[in-house]
Amino acid sequence: MFNLLFDPINISLISTALLNFFLGLLIFISGKNKKINIVYSLNIVAIISWILAMFFYRSSPKETNLLWCTILYVTPTLIASSFLYFTYIFPSQKEKYFFWRTVLIFGINLLIIILVIWPGFIIKGVSVRPGLEKQIIFTSYYWFYFLYTSIFFSLGFFRLFVKYSKSIGIERLQIIYLVTGYSLATNLAFVTNLIMPWIGFFFLNWLGQVLTFIMVVFTTYAIFKHHLLNIKIIATELFALALCVVILIRTFLSNNFQDLSINIGILVSIVLFGILLITSVIREVEQKEKMEQMAKDIEKAYESEKMSKEKIDEARVEDEALLSSIGDGVIAIDKTGKIMFINEAAEKMLGYSQAEAVSKQVENVLLVQNEKGEPVPKERNWLYNVLVFGKKIVTDAASKPDAVNYYVRKDKTMFPVAVTVAPIVLGEQIIGAVDVFRDITVEKQIDKSKSEFVSLASHQLRTPLTAIKWYAEVLMRKKEGNNITLKQKKYLREILHGNERMIKLIDVMLNVSRLEAGKVKINLEPANIKELLTDIIKEQKFDINHKKQKFTFFCQNGLPEIMTDKNLFRLVFQNLISNAIKYTPDKGEVSCKVEKKDENILIEVEDTGIGIPKDQQKRIFEKLFRADNAFSHTGEGNGLGLYAAKATVENLGGKIWFNSEQGKGTEFFVNFPIKT
Repeated sequence: MFNLLFDPINISLISTALLNFFLGLLIFISGKNKKINIVYSLNIVAIISWILAMFFYRSSPKETNLLWCTILYVTPTLIASSFLYFTYIFPSQKEKYFFWRTVLIFGINLLIIILVIWPGFIIKGVSVRPGLEKQIIFTSYYWFYFLYTSIFFSLGFFRLFVKYSKSIGIERLQIIYLVTGYSLATNLAFVTNLIMPWIGFFFLNWLGQVLTFIMVVFTTYAIFKHHLLNIKIIATELFALALCVVILIRTFLSNNFQDLSINIGILVSIVLFGILLITSVIREVEQKEKMEQMAKDIEKAYESEKMSKEKIDEARVEDEALLSSIGDGVIAIDKTGKIMFINEAAEKMLGYSQAEAVSKQVENVLLVQNEKGEPVPKERNWLYNVLVFGKKIVTDAASKPDAVNYYVRKDKTMFPVAVTVAPIVLGEQIIGAVDVFRDITVEKQIDKSKSEFVSLASHQLRTPLTAIKWYAEVLMRKKEGNNITLKQKKYLREILHGNERMIKLIDVMLNVSRLEAGKVKINLEPANIKELLTDIIKEQKFDINHKKQKFTFFCQNGLPEIMTDKNLFRLVFQNLISNAIKYTPDKGEVSCKVEKKDENILIEVEDTGIGIPKDQQKRIFEKLFRADNAFSHTGEGNGLGLYAAKATVENLGGKIWFNSEQGKGTEFFVNFPIKT
């Protein structure tokens, strides 16, 4: 035991410790679940420990001087490490927690503590000087301690400056408060508590502890921000602090043990009362601020809702005016199939008024039938498909006959339609669908007339072309010198070639016309795939040799015969193989491969030609469409071949698709089911 010294310096140390305790406790209570409050509260504990270590060091007898001196130099190491760690989470904990960073900071701290408490490594002894502050005798390794403290505080300040440059608003102000408080306190403490004792001056080695009051006040202000701006909380804190200081001084001046006991009891009671009072006031102010903020939020929400409603009403009026003015029919339904909107054009086309249609189930107003007048099943209804699968559906007058549906008017008459049906999506949920449609009766009549004309014209053209072909072949068989020259034979060959092209074109046009009119007769019979494809490839032999291409044909052994129409089969693969040869450069490679896949026959036609541009691949099976690079490669081609091939394959019950990369080639795949 030793007598406690209560001179003005020690009284100022106790007062500073008490104030730090109050502020630290307030921070901890105000956010005991927040990491930033907990870490800073620990920093304040380290500061209070440093202050109390100085108090006891100055009061200690000779026997315990070295012990309290060691504690005096251990505690600042904890202030430095907790400050550096604090800068990683101040002013808001946005950085990800790194375990190894924490281990590194406090691991180095632990190493320095071991060096400090190691006898004779940093602190050699303490010399008592009557009437003066005690003198600490350091070893030559004191610079380890100095370097550690300097680096940790410097790193902390550097991190705060970096955060300051990246922050804005309140966060920037908070960093300014923290840097100001710590820099004032630490810079002075570095001089009075680190440098001066190192060179033998100890008369101010207690001043750094007292200056921590500046550091704590600034940092507490930065953390609380709004709380310390409130006059009510300031007044309460000052009142509690004044009472504590008065009772503390009275305790120090007690004349006997009885007075000392009474004063200590009063001091403890006032400390507890002060904590409860300040906490109560803070809660009251927080509650008031929350209520004021809530009132502002409610007012803002009301104004925002009012403005949003006005904007929605304006947008609805504009949308309805726009939809009512367009020439196409528009019907919108909700996710249950109930009609929400019908425009004027749809009313005229269907014969229903808005009052008759809105809020009714769509199937009671919008009846869908096929060309034969049969109701379209629900699974093929565009609107319900869009509601279920969420994919946009577009049809037009050029669609295949079986893809064109008819809408039924109120008077039971029907008309063909081209539609664009799209889902209405809110977030990721489909909440309805919109059907934009138009009457394509005129387009269908024109298309029918065109097809009939093409069919008639093709038949009329085929007769003279057949005669030309026959006479040219007769003349070609004559020997040279028999009233025919070599030059004339060359002209005949060109006539035959051009005639063949015209006949093929007319055949394609006739086939397309029959397909569109639904007049294609399919004669199914057993067919040997290998023999059919071998014949087709032989027909192309002249062009293959002329372009010096390498043609590979592979057919899996033991393939069963399939039931198909041989003429239609030939039409498909004459087109695919001739295209592969046509669009593959000289000396390129073309292949045809046939194999069995499950219960299907898969035929692949591959080439190393010009390929199809990616942005045009979706249109490759459209009628009269040719890719841009096809035009530049050759003038031959009419844009009907692949359209006819696809329609033919589907009529035969198969599927056709392709893979292509521009400049590298194309693979066409045709899949036929094996029918016995």
